Amino acid sequence: MTLSITFFLIYIVIVVIIGLISSRKETEDDFMIAERKVKGFQVAATMSAGYFDGATLSIYIAYIYLYGFSAIWLFVGIALGFILLRKYAYRIKQKADELKVYSMPEYFFRIFGKRNGLMFSFLLVLQFFLLLIVNLIISSKVLSAIFPISYSTSVIIGGTVVLTYLLLAGFKAVIRTDYFQLVIMFLMSFMVAVFLFGKTNIPISEFNLGTLGIGNIIGFVVLSTFGLMVQPDLWQRIFATSDEKNLRRGLNYSIFILPILGIVISVVGLATKQFFPNIIPENALVTGFSQLLPLGLKELGMVLLYAVALSSSDTVTFVVSSIFTRDLKNYTQKFSNESMKKLTRFFMILFIVLGMVIAIFYQNIIALGFSLASLSLTLFPVVFGSLYWRLKEKAVFWSLSLGLLSVFILFITNNLNPQNAIISLPVALFSLLIFQKIFKKVEIINVNNKFVV
Repeated sequence: MTLSITFFLIYIVIVVIIGLISSRKETEDDFMIAERKVKGFQVAATMSAGYFDGATLSIYIAYIYLYGFSAIWLFVGIALGFILLRKYAYRIKQKADELKVYSMPEYFFRIFGKRNGLMFSFLLVLQFFLLLIVNLIISSKVLSAIFPISYSTSVIIGGTVVLTYLLLAGFKAVIRTDYFQLVIMFLMSFMVAVFLFGKTNIPISEFNLGTLGIGNIIGFVVLSTFGLMVQPDLWQRIFATSDEKNLRRGLNYSIFILPILGIVISVVGLATKQFFPNIIPENALVTGFSQLLPLGLKELGMVLLYAVALSSSDTVTFVVSSIFTRDLKNYTQKFSNESMKKLTRFFMILFIVLGMVIAIFYQNIIALGFSLASLSLTLFPVVFGSLYWRLKEKAVFWSLSLGLLSVFILFITNNLNPQNAIISLPVALFSLLIFQKIFKKVEIINVNNKFVV
């Protein structure tokens, strides 16, 4: 217990110090977008940290437990997603700098108008709220396994830790803690994998890449590839990068960092399956760390796992809070002169408190995880299409609305899995194509009628 307390306090002290240092001489732009000056390996660190969090780890290890190493297709898709994003990232940054925007919905508000800007806000806030809940659930389960405290108390502690350094320095603190968390990811993954791999006899059959099944493989690759392209936290990090050279370099590093970590951490799921063949798959992550590691390594590993599980909660909280802030300033006159720091801090507190309440009473991480992934695919046709074509505002609205409806139906019917979660992509795509054609014809008819008159 002494070791666990020591490692936990060290972690808390480090993130608070990062928040304090980041808050010195901080401007509004520092707080909201790190003054658009993020450089070097820090770009790769902040890009990667958001994709190796509690949500990704828990779902991935659960599928490793069920299907063996075949679940690595999730990280193959993530690598492909970074390759796709790299192709368009600088074009996105140039447009964002030109428009002076701070968030992804604000970007599309400038392009597609108020109604679609609000639709983007709604979809992204819902998606990231689900992600926050998943990360609070996982990190709280880890903390409850470290210390003899209740799950609900662990949820409150996790939310408080994140709020502490976020309230101090905002997005600047997110960027700097991401660098620290990437170091933790590598340390945790390699340390635990080396120990477990040497102590476990894993059957060769567990390394069959086809065990997941063609439907789940396609689902994982589609969800992670196209879903990554439309993540608002990645767009906000693109906005914050200093220049094209640093942006491309950061994305290049991320293409390799995450698959390597995915391969290494797979050992945890494979080893857990050999020693505990009858547990609930969603518990495989915590069980592997808490039951298979020796004294000393177990305490350090669990605290590192807690840090990783909580890692993207800061980004999620800040991104959603900044969306609310920018929407208030863009859509109303009442808040146009309010401090962005003040508004964002208020929404961060509100968002974390709501997330903690729901995390205490609802804990189905698989359903929540695939819901947020499916919501991402709803955005992809519009986001990708906007890079090439002039889309009709009404077509964009109906594409987003029908895509959201398909996700809602899957959720309430309890049909969310890698295969079904991708349904929102064709729904949103075909809706966009059909309504684009319809409203284009309507526009032509209206023009002809005016000409006749």
